[in-house]
Amino acid sequence: MEKVWDNSLSTLVNSNPQAFLDLMLPGAVCLQQHRTKLSGTQRQPDAVLEVKRYGETFIFNPEFQSSQDTGMAERLLLYHMLLCSQHKPLLVRSCVLALLKRAKVDPSPLLWTQPGEPPGRKKERIRFSYEVIELWKIHHEALVGLGHEALYPLLPLTKGGATRKIVEVMFDRLPAEQYREFALIGFTFAAIMFLTLKRDSDLKWLERKFRHMHDIIRESPVYDWILTEGIAKEKAQGIAQARQAVVDFVQEHFPALAQFAEEVVATIDNLAQLVRLTGNLGGAQSVEQAHQILLDARQ
Repeated sequence: MEKVWDNSLSTLVNSNPQAFLDLMLPGAVCLQQHRTKLSGTQRQPDAVLEVKRYGETFIFNPEFQSSQDTGMAERLLLYHMLLCSQHKPLLVRSCVLALLKRAKVDPSPLLWTQPGEPPGRKKERIRFSYEVIELWKIHHEALVGLGHEALYPLLPLTKGGATRKIVEVMFDRLPAEQYREFALIGFTFAAIMFLTLKRDSDLKWLERKFRHMHDIIRESPVYDWILTEGIAKEKAQGIAQARQAVVDFVQEHFPALAQFAEEVVATIDNLAQLVRLTGNLGGAQSVEQAHQILLDARQ
């Protein structure tokens, strides 16, 4: 799944790096975009932009995060130092754009202390500061107001953006004939959000919308990798989590039925049905009632 996020953001940033500067570093002007692979390593930052802001030219390294990464701060520090060495004498500014609420990033700064000191007398040796921008806290109107097509696919990830109305706005501003890749990426992000929020009716609406757009956007070069590696995996993950939620609930409240619950949920591939099953089991007042609910779900 990470490859889908990486490929999608790479497509958007490469198309218009200035758009992402307007979002993440207002007032900065993109002078050039550098190769992301770092010399002498296999490391590849998400973006390396040479920018100018308030009369100062420097390297801006935005990283995009869709899931929790406990080593994110250390990775930023590594990229920071490698970029400093590669682009000397330019200074480097590091930033994380957290795309989803689940993408928890440790707050800045990263602090390292000197080893080999007595307890309670640790001395600070490294303090590395970076910025964290949480996209899911940015209102969708702010994103629309920037007026960049390259940012519109991110609308479903913004505050209040995971709705049919805003997704329609996104598609209206990204006519598929002209912005095939952008429209497909936006569709994928909307599908991921609807799956995450367990909004099955919205997901079905989106699938109908997709069928209407299908003949146009399937010509996009990103069509195959988004469908095969993105939505299918995210949907499978959502179903697996919903199945486990049913089993965990039964294990806690009706442990004698836990094995039977595992057998039942293994036959259900519909996310909405699994969510309803969890709700129905929540109303069961006895083992007998819970058993009957599971029996009905299996039919």
